[in-house]
Amino acid sequence: MKVNADTLYQTDFSSLTGWDTGHGTWSNEDGQLTANGDQADKAILKDKDFSNFEYNTEVTVSQQKTFDQKDTGLGSGLLFRVQSLTEGVNGFQGYYFGIDLADQQVVLGRSDGSTWTPIATKKMTLKTGKTYQLKVKASGKHIQCFVDYDNDDYPRIDVIDEQYPKGAIGERSAGQKAAFDNVAVSSYTEQAPTGSTYQNPILPEVADPDVLYHNGTYYLYGTTPGREVGGIKVYTSTDLTNWTDKGLAMKMGPKNWGASGFWAPDLIERDGKFYMYYTANEHLCVAVSDSPLGPFEQTEVGPMHWDTKEIDAHVFKDDDGQYYIYFVRFTDGNVIWGAKLNDDMRSLDEKSLTKLLVPSQPWEQDMARVNEGPYMLKKDGIYYLTYSGAHFESPMYGSGYATSKSPLGPYQKYQNNPIMQSNSIVHGTGHHGITVSPDGQEMFMVYHRHLNLNQSDPRQFAIDRLRFAKDEEGQTILEVHGPTVTQQATPSGSIDADNFIEFAPLETKEITVAKGSDPSKWKLPQFVGVRTSKSAAGKDQQLTIRWNRQEYDPNSTNTQIIHGSVALPNGIRNLGQQNLTVTMNVKTTQKPGEPGSGSSDSGNDDQGQQGPSQGDPGNAGHDQETQDQTNSGQSESGQGNQEQMPDSTAGQDDGLGLEPNAGNLAASTATEPGGSSKQNSGLLPQTGEFFKNQQHLLVTAALMLLLAGGVLFYRRKRH
Repeated sequence: MKVNADTLYQTDFSSLTGWDTGHGTWSNEDGQLTANGDQADKAILKDKDFSNFEYNTEVTVSQQKTFDQKDTGLGSGLLFRVQSLTEGVNGFQGYYFGIDLADQQVVLGRSDGSTWTPIATKKMTLKTGKTYQLKVKASGKHIQCFVDYDNDDYPRIDVIDEQYPKGAIGERSAGQKAAFDNVAVSSYTEQAPTGSTYQNPILPEVADPDVLYHNGTYYLYGTTPGREVGGIKVYTSTDLTNWTDKGLAMKMGPKNWGASGFWAPDLIERDGKFYMYYTANEHLCVAVSDSPLGPFEQTEVGPMHWDTKEIDAHVFKDDDGQYYIYFVRFTDGNVIWGAKLNDDMRSLDEKSLTKLLVPSQPWEQDMARVNEGPYMLKKDGIYYLTYSGAHFESPMYGSGYATSKSPLGPYQKYQNNPIMQSNSIVHGTGHHGITVSPDGQEMFMVYHRHLNLNQSDPRQFAIDRLRFAKDEEGQTILEVHGPTVTQQATPSGSIDADNFIEFAPLETKEITVAKGSDPSKWKLPQFVGVRTSKSAAGKDQQLTIRWNRQEYDPNSTNTQIIHGSVALPNGIRNLGQQNLTVTMNVKTTQKPGEPGSGSSDSGNDDQGQQGPSQGDPGNAGHDQETQDQTNSGQSESGQGNQEQMPDSTAGQDDGLGLEPNAGNLAASTATEPGGSSKQNSGLLPQTGEFFKNQQHLLVTAALMLLLAGGVLFYRRKRH
């Protein structure tokens, strides 16, 4: 055996010097320590205690034995941090980690000398006659367990437990004839992850989570457990770990169907529209918005199917552009169905409706028959349909997956499901979504967990790494590192930043001007609200708009669009490289002097354009007076269209006189009943221009007044 500098103990069992093998039937043949396995055989290294260590051994199971004792950890494996040994199947005080060929799983638990307490299990394909390398890393209360460890392997089990901080090492076999060899114990102190970290749980009061990534920002939607909030909430983040509550993205009311039970939202973007599939009153509904922040509203108020209860929708876009929807119906338990979505994104191609998954594996039927919470991945032409199984209060509640070569099946369930499961440290790890790190290098399962081992709500939000890996036969499988409860590195390529999301809609979307009027005299909004990943809901920061008035063609009578550029202040990033311009529709009247020319017409119901838009804001004609109100050093390199542009309207003043926090010009553009503007009740501000342009009308009016006065004087004189 190779001796490392930090090796604390090692043996190849060429002799049993220092070992206590008096508990069970042990032999020392062919340089191995062999347990007969008819009872719970136990052997420990005497007079040596270890606290923080890495413990390795090789174990080969040659025969399964009939073993009626169930309240114990079956299989063959390692004892560690053992205080003492006594008679009986659970006659040890300490921890046990081993491989159980009967149940095809690895198991970790502890005993107090008489009572077995299971901590965690994980399904795994195990064979007789094959040698497995077992490894335990223990540092303080953190325990990680591996099988056939490679440098980048996820631990099979990762928990914290502080019942036994130190003790002896040993071997154990219950119900299996097994040979042990090549024991090595080395010193080990866990190193904290470099860089920023997170620790589960991340958020309270979030269940059934779904995460959308758009323009550098993550959007988290979920059920608010334990209480009715009247809709679906949304949170924002740039690193999946630091979140800001943005309030309700979808609200109960006349524009959305449902009175209670707002559950399990799923979001997808198509052609600039965001579609939310949510459950209300155990029916599926879909609402749409132009923004991932909402408001989400239904174009046709009602569920997708009035006559059928359905929950837990998930929408997936295939490589050919076809959209599919996966959801749950209550037929012989909770059953997963799938269908093609029609182009309206609101209705199903009913002919394609297919039953995909029914509860069939034993773990899925504990306390209830449940397959629910579907989510679709695709890799190398194979569809991976992940789901949660078992009753949500069951200790077996967890997540599994099935594979197919077609989006609508048939599906074959993975034999080692569940890939994520509740344990004695973390309970209720089930309903989940999947997202990727900002650089696309890592996948994460986003899921909920129970408040504690005895209380499910309010459930909590957590994330853990998920990846495609190869099993021992070279088949691609999904595996999860979790549920974790210790410090983990934040997603690769992520930063905790205040990221630009969108501009608030301008209250004035359109102005009407006289043909040939001077653009420098127009009353345009000076400020626009900006929404970021860290801004509070309903509290938009006001930023200055620099309008490119030279875009206006004075010789055209068509409706035109002019652009205003906005520079982000220091501290706000533009990770999505969005175009930082707003737009204004400009309508032109045929003749100067018509009512409304040269002023804003906020009573016009025509829809203008606002927010980040396509098009070039130009490089001249911006309002100079706004420059000194903009934060110095405001523009960041590579942040979209933020460059400073020459200004040909220097010295012109919009004349609004508002402070930066005055809002979106509600005071200066308020509309009176009937649509007339407060600031333009018939007489133009340019009074001299008015008299100049209307001289013939004024002369005619004066002559008529003189004539009327003469007639009146004549009549009075006659009487």
